[in-house]
Formats: sequence, C-alpha cells, structure tokens
Amino acid sequence: MPTGVEAQALLGAEVPLTRRVGVTGWGGLQRHADGSFDPRDAVVAAAWTPVSTPEAVLRIHPGLNIPTGGIGQGLNFTPLSTASFDPFLMVDGVLGRTWLGSTTLIARLPLYKGWDLVRQGPFFRADLRGARRIGDVVPWLGLSGVRQLASDPRGASPDFAEIAATAGAVANLSPRWSLTGQARVSLAVTEGTVRQVSGGLAARFVVGKAAHDHEHEPGHEH
Repeated sequence: MPTGVEAQALLGAEVPLTRRVGVTGWGGLQRHADGSFDPRDAVVAAAWTPVSTPEAVLRIHPGLNIPTGGIGQGLNFTPLSTASFDPFLMVDGVLGRTWLGSTTLIARLPLYKGWDLVRQGPFFRADLRGARRIGDVVPWLGLSGVRQLASDPRGASPDFAEIAATAGAVANLSPRWSLTGQARVSLAVTEGTVRQVSGGLAARFVVGKAAHDHEHEPGHEH
C-alpha cells in the first residue's frame, strides 16, 4: 500500500482567566505528501479544567475551527483544513504522577459547504498514551484512531478510518513555555486510503499568569 510522508509545525498560546478557565488558540503550517506547503486551520477555544490534582487532570476545550488552511496542490484532501468554520471539541485527561496514562478525544462537525464547495464529514479522533515523567521531560508511546465520515457531495473528500502508532515527548522549558515533538505511523487504514507517516513539532506559550496544569499533559496534536 502506498505511503505518504507529512510534517507539521504548530504554535499555540493560552490566556488563563481563572485557575480553571482560560482561552486558548493554535495554528501552524503543514507539509503535504506531494511536497507542497500550506497553512493549516487554526482553532480558538475555551480551556476549562474541572479536575486538577497532582494525580489527575481533566481539560475540556469547546471551540471553533477557523478556515485559515489550504489543501495543497491539486486540491488534495486533508482533514487538517475544511474551508469552513466548524464547531470543535477536545477533551484531555491525564492520570498518574511519575507513570502517566492519558487520552485525547477530538470531534469536529462541519455544518455547511466551505469555500471549496464541499462540506467535509464529521471528524473524530481518539488517542491513548502511556508516558513517564523524567524531570521536565515526558516521553510517551500510544495508539490513535481516526474516523472521517462521508462528505457532501459524497466522494468529494474521503470517508475513511485509521489506526496509527504514536510516539513523542513534551519538554516543559519553563512555567510558560512547553515544546512537543511527535511522530505518527499508520498501522491500518480503510482500503484505498494512503497510509501516512507524519511528524510534528508544537510550541505552547501561557500568556499572563502562568498555568499550573500544562506540565501534566503528555501532548496532543489536532
């Protein structure tokens, strides 16, 4: 089965409003498998932390996908860009102190046809990771599942599912800055879908009063 190689770079910022509520956003650049480069869609979201203890952190991000991204030469489909403003929800959970288990759940629901005259189908992603804290660095291994439902008009963008292996690490550089690197390799995909090998680098900055919870996060990638 053919394999594509992609890469992306992300930059995000968070503004804490209270200890448990803030505003966050991120965006970046992606390299397509054909070698072309495009900006990717940005996300602006609330950041609510209903649970925050040394052993458990739960963060919920309801927000909006902003169509700042492109879709490459030849209008290649990418689930990172939809050409429309879409409701977005991400939930992060972490358990443990030195040894960590974490999950990230993502849902995006395009409601109308974007500038490309296509309404992409709903997108869902679920990640499970095991990690270990080593000083200010948290390396992890995990599995990721993706489901992209049918578009309107049907067939304009792929309807597919994927299971991938992931590996990466978060380096907490300071109370305000963290850096995340990640690699992702498709293990199983819907027949006819190109398997992907991808890598990414993300930087996160806390604006204003420094947050207390970001050092617990093994990292995620939209």
